[in-house]
Amino acid sequence: MVNYASISLYENLPIGVYTCDGEGYLTSCNELATTIWGRRPELGTEKWSGAFKIFNENNFQLPTDDYPVAVVVREKKMIPNAEYVIEQPDGKNRHVLVSSIPTFNDSGEFTGTINTLLDITDQKVNEARQAMMVSIIESSEDAIISKSLDGKILSWNRAAERVFGHTEQEAVGKHISLIIPYEKFEEESFIINKIRNGESIEHFETLRMRKDGSSIPISLTVSPMRNSKGVIIGASKIARDITRQKSADDQLKHYALQLEAEVEARTQMLSDTIAALEETKESLNEALDNEKQLGQLKSRFVSMASHEFRTPLSAIKLSSSLVEKYAQTSDIVNINKHVTKIKSAVSNMTSILNDFLSLEKLESGKIEADMIEFDLVKFSEEIRDEMQMVARPGQQIVYQHTGTTSSVILDKNLLHNCIINLLSNAIKYSHDDSIIELDSEVNEDQYLISVNDHGIGIPVDEQIHLFEAFFRANNTGTIQGTGLGLNIVSRYASLMNGKISFVSVFGVGSRLTLKFPRAV
Repeated sequence: MVNYASISLYENLPIGVYTCDGEGYLTSCNELATTIWGRRPELGTEKWSGAFKIFNENNFQLPTDDYPVAVVVREKKMIPNAEYVIEQPDGKNRHVLVSSIPTFNDSGEFTGTINTLLDITDQKVNEARQAMMVSIIESSEDAIISKSLDGKILSWNRAAERVFGHTEQEAVGKHISLIIPYEKFEEESFIINKIRNGESIEHFETLRMRKDGSSIPISLTVSPMRNSKGVIIGASKIARDITRQKSADDQLKHYALQLEAEVEARTQMLSDTIAALEETKESLNEALDNEKQLGQLKSRFVSMASHEFRTPLSAIKLSSSLVEKYAQTSDIVNINKHVTKIKSAVSNMTSILNDFLSLEKLESGKIEADMIEFDLVKFSEEIRDEMQMVARPGQQIVYQHTGTTSSVILDKNLLHNCIINLLSNAIKYSHDDSIIELDSEVNEDQYLISVNDHGIGIPVDEQIHLFEAFFRANNTGTIQGTGLGLNIVSRYASLMNGKISFVSVFGVGSRLTLKFPRAV
């Protein structure tokens, strides 16, 4: 029978209340109980609870016989503040403390139960959030400290122990001046005034003091700390040790000066080279007047050299000025960016000069093969590691060897230049995050070294010109290059009695293979 008097009696209580008769059937419940259950049970017909599902603390769903009221009806003993999870019909969960009390009449006969539901969901969420915050603070690499408005240290994480040398027991309860040098005391008043006004301080560089009395440069971020009513009660500080950064700043300034001198020397060398090229141009004009093909070759050479040198020289000049500018403000990010640009430009010009010098030596017959025996696998792995350092973002150079031996007899220097050139092309003409394959094989008849990329490929109608001097395919766009690399590789291979072949699919990639007869 529904007990309406009980419903009225419990309606205004701040907790969920429901009653059951001696057999466990629900006889009354207040509105808060139905809110916690997420449903309104049918009184007099439903037993034990109005909950859709009940789980214990281990997230195990309780059978109805183990519901708190069922246990009390069976054992006639009180269950005080047992923690359960109630799943509502819409799938939401509520954490509750359930108390179930048996009731008896004047004759001592069991008449039913009075049951309470205390919703502790918000408390559980706050506990989980607080535990997570504690974990984050304790695992942080930065020193995180909280203090009251009068400067008393309230918390001190492990990173603070490492940075400042004081243990948590030594620091908590002490004044924050424990880590402030005497000459920086005025900063504390400035910081506290900001905090009292609800303002934050970000990335404020200053000095603090370790336990041994030594100074440490830090970057300080300070934020107001408020209570549940929004009143500012203190401050939280994040202190980052910037010792390495400061040292790097000093080294970078020194490096920038050295780099300027190096760039100036390289620029002079390039100017001399360009002057020499101009003289060569005049000689070429006289030597190539009688042959149209050689005249075209000269025109392509001068045009390419002028363009390829002008671009990196302009980059060096601009980046040098910017390095000088950013060095004055210790802007490490921009300095590193332009230092990298200078290195890249110098590297490009060095590569161009090497191609010109190699071509000149080949033309004059100054290069001869010096065949020696060496380990091809170790040799190739060293080249792979060297080129991986200059690969584009995300590119991976993968090396694999086939054969029962790795010993070869070839010119080590010439082969090194060949593989470096092939890998450089694969890097330049492939996309970021692509795989470049370097393969070697030693079989009974020959040595094979292949480089396979998944880049832009070579147009079919231009493949016949691939090994000609100064040839560059139309799809290379703005990618820098002299057009000499593969011509030099082909001629180096010939000096070692070998040859180079290729397979290329436009827009898919290319595979270039060096083949040498095995020395007997």
